Order: sequence, then C-alpha cells, then structure tokens
Amino acid sequence: MSEIKEPRLGYQTNPVQVKLFPTEIESQIEATTKKVRVPREVFRSLSSTTDIITWITEGKYDRKILKLFDDVSQLYELLLCRMEFLTLGDDLSLLRRRAAYFEEVEHEKTDHFFLSAIQGKGQIGHSNQYLTHWFYPYKGKFHGQMVKALINFMGVGKDSLVLDPFVGSGTTLVECATLGVSSIGIEINPALCMVSQIKADSLSIVYPEFRRELAKIKPSSIFEYFRKKPVEGKKWRLGFKEMNKDAKLLLAESWQQQFPDGFVKTLPETWRNLLFLCYLHALSDYTYLKSTSKAMALEEFFIRDLNEYLDTVSGTYRVLQDRHIQVQAPKVLFGTALELQLPPESVDGIVTSPPYSIALDYIRNDQHLLDYLGIDTSELREQMVGLKGRNEEKIQLYRVDLRKSLQEMARVLKPASYAAILLGDVVVGSHRTNFAKEIVTWAKDLGFIEAELIRRPILGGYARLRYEYIVLLRK
Repeated sequence: MSEIKEPRLGYQTNPVQVKLFPTEIESQIEATTKKVRVPREVFRSLSSTTDIITWITEGKYDRKILKLFDDVSQLYELLLCRMEFLTLGDDLSLLRRRAAYFEEVEHEKTDHFFLSAIQGKGQIGHSNQYLTHWFYPYKGKFHGQMVKALINFMGVGKDSLVLDPFVGSGTTLVECATLGVSSIGIEINPALCMVSQIKADSLSIVYPEFRRELAKIKPSSIFEYFRKKPVEGKKWRLGFKEMNKDAKLLLAESWQQQFPDGFVKTLPETWRNLLFLCYLHALSDYTYLKSTSKAMALEEFFIRDLNEYLDTVSGTYRVLQDRHIQVQAPKVLFGTALELQLPPESVDGIVTSPPYSIALDYIRNDQHLLDYLGIDTSELREQMVGLKGRNEEKIQLYRVDLRKSLQEMARVLKPASYAAILLGDVVVGSHRTNFAKEIVTWAKDLGFIEAELIRRPILGGYARLRYEYIVLLRK
C-alpha cells in the first residue's frame, strides 16, 4: 500500500508570526501545541452577530426594540429597510407611523401592519395588493411596500410633492395618500388615469354611509345598469388637445357622455366611480378567464368582485379611523412623461416604473376597458413609450424616449432630491435589455450627481425577466 501523503497546498504559510489578539490579553494565551484558551469577550456574541436589526440601525437598536415582518428576507428588502430607517430612525414614533418593512417599533405594531392586513386578491405577504392596490387587474403594478420605503428614504413630508410620471394604475399615489404626502401622477392611457383616480379616491369613502345606500339597491340592478351602458356608435376621441386634463374631469365627462340616466348616475361621484371600476374589473376577469376553468358569467364575476371591493372599503375605513390616518388626495393628469407640464424644480421626489416590458402591448391589454368607454386612442398610440416601432427599431426608440423622460424628471426635480426608477431586464426578440445600467451611465449628462442600483431577483421568471432594478438618482 502506498504511503498516504499530506495534500499539497496551493499556498505557503508565512513564517512571520501574526498577532491575532489585542496586546493586553497576549499573556493569557499559551502559544503551544496545547489547546489555546481565548477569553470569551474577544469574540462578538452570537446575538449581536446574527441580529439583522443591529446592521439595519448601525448598532443603534436591536431586535428587542424593532421587529421586521417575518417575510422580509431578500437582500433588496433589507437594503430598503436600512434606507428608510436612516431617514426616519431618529423619531421612533414617526417610524411606527410610516415604516414599510417594520412590523413593530418598541413592541407596538406599525401602521403598515394594519394597512397591509386589508387583504386583496393575489396578495403576497405585506408587500402588495393590500388596500385598494388590488382594484382592477393591471399587469404593470409594482409593490406598494417597496414604494413606501422609497418615499420614506427620500424624506418627503406633508409639505412635499411626489411625482410619478408613468403612473399606470396608481401604486405610488395610493402609498403617498396614506402617508399624508401630496402627489401627482401623469399617464398617457386615459383609461388608466381614471382607474388610478378611483383607486385613490376610494380610500376616503365613508363606508357606513355607502353601505346604507347600497342596502337599498339590488346588486343585479347595478350590474344591469353598467351592462346596458354603451351608447352605440358614439366614439370619445382623446388626443393631444385633451392633454393635461385632470382625471376627475375625464371621469365627469365619461359619466356625462357615455352613461345613460339612472339611479347609479345620481350617486355621489366616489361611490358611482367605485361601482364603475368594479364592473371594469369583472369585465377584465370575464374577458381573460372565459376560456379557462375559472370561467363564469359576467354577472357572477361582478357580484363576487363587488363583495370583495366592499370588504376592502370597509376594512380600509376602519383602519384609517382607528389609526387616525389622514388621507392626502392626489392629482392625476392625462399627459405624457416626455413633456411634463410642471415648473422646473417643483417636485421633492419621484417614484416611477416606466413600461419596460416593451414586448407587451399595454393598450391591447386594456382594450376591453377602452372599448367599453368608447375611447379612441389612435392618435395617442404611436406616441406611447414602448409602443413605437418594431423589433430592433422598437428598442432604439424606447431608449430615446426613456432618456427624454429622465431629462424631464431632472428638470422638475428639486436640487438634492431623489428619483427612484424601477426597470426590468426584459427580453425583446432575442435581445435581453438592461436599461437600468444605461441610465446609470447617462446620469451625469442628465443632471444627476449620484446614481446607484439595487437589484431585485424575479424568482421563477428567468425566461422572461431575471431581475428588476431600482435605479436611485440624486440631483
């Protein structure tokens, strides 16, 4: 049998003695072949080493004082948690009211614990689909919890203004509303302007009054009103002449032009708008599920969605009352992110997510909604970011529009303020994009002095989308 040899190392030990311990305890160490005894105080305790709160708060607090939600585990969440703490952490009362990722502050539940307990369809933990976020199925939603943390990091308060120039279905606006922060959303899709406005306005519905009125009306009667609504042959053309119109005016015009007289039309506008959105939600469910095992009659979808909407409105009203949360109503404008009708240096923070899935036709996704309202968007279609061109040309045109929108953001943002942009590395054709990293290279030319990326892995989405990136820019 051959002799067993010691493995050959790829390095050599240094014969020079290295001092591993402080001088004052050297006398306590026997540097012999016997077991070395090291005083326990030399090492960090396990509790301080493994306590993530110590890292988040830079040693200021530990898990006896602050508690994260149990589902906060990904690195990007811990970074956002640390960022919001560094802004709010000097005032634990303020942290309790505003924090996104903390469940408890000094053994008391945070407002987000109660707000995120108002569960919606498809909710995951405390991150999304709570409150009115789940109203209307929109594919481009981002997580409300993440948005809240970014708003907190920016240090915006009740006298501040937050902008979302690609407002989509209004996630940023809902979060600002419950934080008591003024906000403005810009959206080129007129239907989504109305959806965003309704979702934000529904936070302020006085549920007991609403419920008393609904008790007098059969749900089937409400359904029949909306089902018979369309005025045949009447098109509502919305183009550049209507740009910068308030979404509340769009809603008022839609009721005036598109809806017949009837009991629903006489209800207060926030009530009738919620019922209208519920019908649109049911119409979307019916359209996309009619060829699946989940298919139902349109009326069945409406009755189900109406009951779930009412549960959300009831829970929201109760929590806002119990927690003494004053909702700040946002403003939603029908417009384009490429030409913001806002004065220079007029906003204190920007949180947005451009339509980065440029392989997806966002208009076609909401076509049933547009058709129901009789909206003709033919004039706008070729001006929408992400819909211009085809194949490689589409990528180039998107790059031009994205840069232009960032120039506009830099123009309206106040000095020393932040913009946060969420983008994904979506595949277009055979090309995987990474516009987030391109933005970082553009930042200085666009007027920003700092640019950083936070990467968020998309679990299970590797073929279509591997990562989303939060691009943080400081002017």
